[in-house]
Amino acid sequence: MSSALKQTFYNYLRSAQRELRMIVYHPRYFILLTLGIVFSYVFFLTLMSEGQPQKLPIAVVDQDGSYLSRRLCHELAATQGVEVVAVYDNHLLARDAMQRQRIYAFLEIPKGTYNQVLSFRRPTITIYTNNAYLLGGSFSYKSLATMTKLASGAVQREVLRKKGYNEKTIAGLIQPIELDTHPIANPTVNYQPYILTTILPGIIGLMVLMLTIMQLHSWLSSPYERLLVSRGDLLACIWGQLLPYTVWYGMLGIIGNFVLFGFCHYTLYGSFLTLSVAFILFILALQSMGILLVGLIPEMHMSICIGAIYGTLSFTLSGFSYPASSMPGGMQVFGYIFPLRHYYLSYVNIALYDGTPQQILFHLAVLLLFMVASYVGILLINRRLHYEGRWEQFRTLHEIKLAKQGSAQ
Repeated sequence: MSSALKQTFYNYLRSAQRELRMIVYHPRYFILLTLGIVFSYVFFLTLMSEGQPQKLPIAVVDQDGSYLSRRLCHELAATQGVEVVAVYDNHLLARDAMQRQRIYAFLEIPKGTYNQVLSFRRPTITIYTNNAYLLGGSFSYKSLATMTKLASGAVQREVLRKKGYNEKTIAGLIQPIELDTHPIANPTVNYQPYILTTILPGIIGLMVLMLTIMQLHSWLSSPYERLLVSRGDLLACIWGQLLPYTVWYGMLGIIGNFVLFGFCHYTLYGSFLTLSVAFILFILALQSMGILLVGLIPEMHMSICIGAIYGTLSFTLSGFSYPASSMPGGMQVFGYIFPLRHYYLSYVNIALYDGTPQQILFHLAVLLLFMVASYVGILLINRRLHYEGRWEQFRTLHEIKLAKQGSAQ
């Protein structure tokens, strides 16, 4: 190893050691962010422990009071996804309950429904859902729509039986085409693998981004001691300071993935090691973007605000919550400036598709390419230090330190 390379290594090491001492002496932010990540995993893993929301409160407006309406209420009560918490005879009462957030949806059975069925007319049953709560409203609607379709099929079956049709003919008339569904990589239709495998790493990444911005602005307020430790090597000073957090939050992410794919048994067709490498590159990419934001925006509060907006937008534009292919063309291109987008695509190719090495390596290379942003940010920080006269002050302090060391010897 050449002397220059060895000196650079020691500069990184000294800067990292100093940051570790700062963490030991002032562990508040470090502990709070770690507890925040642990809380996020516990919260989301227990939020839908069954895989889907269960027993969502709904109501029935039964204005018919017939055998058919009572049978429909009984079938709804037996449904796993929803729970009938009230039966009203008035539409206004059910609407008031929905507005007071007591129920997510209600089914209205108008008067004369059973008589219309007996006279071979088509009664209308209405479903009302509160989609202000997207998850609760959507799942409630899905359960109610499924049950009403089954009820309609049951009525048709009874009518056709009365007409003398056999069961095979009845099945062909009610459902001419039978669907055979096979959910790929998620046979139980568990919503957790769709959501948690990306949103939890995204939360870690957002915390790392905000921590990076806050740390670097704090360092820029008084940079001399750290520059003295790294002997004026700005690159080693900044990345050495961030290195302990890269290691720690990278380990937390790998442990979190072990919980998801090991303890929770989420689908993982590819290599866990490759997914771990993707996560570490994801952390480095977000730290690089934090350095760039600090270099571009001198004011701490402004760069933190921009960082928060950037990190929050990544959840929407990464493509895991809303398909990127359905976004406008400009938004699809804009989504590629977010590291979470590339981590999500890496996860999909590694865990779900066991994709080709070319597909996986492309997204890993893009995550690595985000490191260029850190060098741009460091150049901007270096320019700011020159503009503010910080380097001249550092050189003066460095010469004083060397003179003291010489006199001591």
